[in-house]
Amino acid sequence: MSRKYLLVDFENVQPSHLGGLKPGEWEIRIFHGQHQIKMELSLASALQPFGAHVKYVKIAGAGKNALDFYIAYYIGRLSVEQPGASFVVVSRDTGFDPLIKHLVEKGVACERVVAVPGGPSKSAAAKQPAAAKPAPATKVAKVAKAAKAPAKAPAKRAAKKVAAPPRLQEVIDRLAGSKKARPGTLKTLRSWLGNFKPPFADAELDAMLQALQHAGVLTLQGNRIAYAA
Repeated sequence: MSRKYLLVDFENVQPSHLGGLKPGEWEIRIFHGQHQIKMELSLASALQPFGAHVKYVKIAGAGKNALDFYIAYYIGRLSVEQPGASFVVVSRDTGFDPLIKHLVEKGVACERVVAVPGGPSKSAAAKQPAAAKPAPATKVAKVAKAAKAPAKAPAKRAAKKVAAPPRLQEVIDRLAGSKKARPGTLKTLRSWLGNFKPPFADAELDAMLQALQHAGVLTLQGNRIAYAA
């Protein structure tokens, strides 16, 4: 039976479950940064039944795309050592796509997903919505203020609106106070949010990113981030 490998870009995606993966069918590799020393209890518990089939690969040093190169190396090495093996990369980083396309053309079964197979999230093939134009700083302040105020609309109409996630104003204030050190990519923004105390859950990170875009604080241009002010 050909081996199946799940390669997790843990800097980019911190899954809370293992979806439909079954012990004995998968080899799991968790690639993490040198300062990533915590893991959600739900994920740690889900990994236990896989035993020795789970390995953790710690990145030496730091640098843009450093972890991506590690994953590329392991796919190349394992595909040569184990012909017929298949690979699933869990990451939101579209930079993997040219490599994966080339591997598929060479006969290596490989794909990228944004969540562990079998989970509720959409696949990596889903298109991102077009980025909106950055809003002026005055509008950002008004939206942030409105997010904290109680809704005045009737219950039926309010239910249709996207509620601002807790601590939105805290995130906006910290971004405004650290303009020289604000995250420049989606990956670094998620890592930056992950350093908050108490830390955000994975689902909260997605909600916070959507709220920041909805408020006009930032827009996504591919994997790059543009700030309104």
